[in-house]
Amino acid sequence: MAVIDIDEDAALDHDLVGPVVRSGTLAEAVIEAVEADNPGRDVLVLDRDDYIRIHTAKECRLTRASLERILGHPYQLAALEIDMPAFKGRLRTRTDEYVWSYEK
Repeated sequence: MAVIDIDEDAALDHDLVGPVVRSGTLAEAVIEAVEADNPGRDVLVLDRDDYIRIHTAKECRLTRASLERILGHPYQLAALEIDMPAFKGRLRTRTDEYVWSYEK
């Protein structure tokens, strides 16, 4: 679908999930990878200068393969946690993908 800039109020929607990543090259790559890994979903982005909230509705998937393709080098998803001070939703981690989900 599309990457859409949102405001603080929209970021509080209860069914949005995904990572909060420190601003920079990695955050931009995560946005692009989330867009690739979530076809048919809008990727909602809130840029707060020091960090960027990257969310989709109900489920947000990020694969190592997409992130490596965009970064142009190998990348272990566990390393993302250094630059991910927070996230929204329930996180399921695997070596090849992270999936945030909304659960009541």
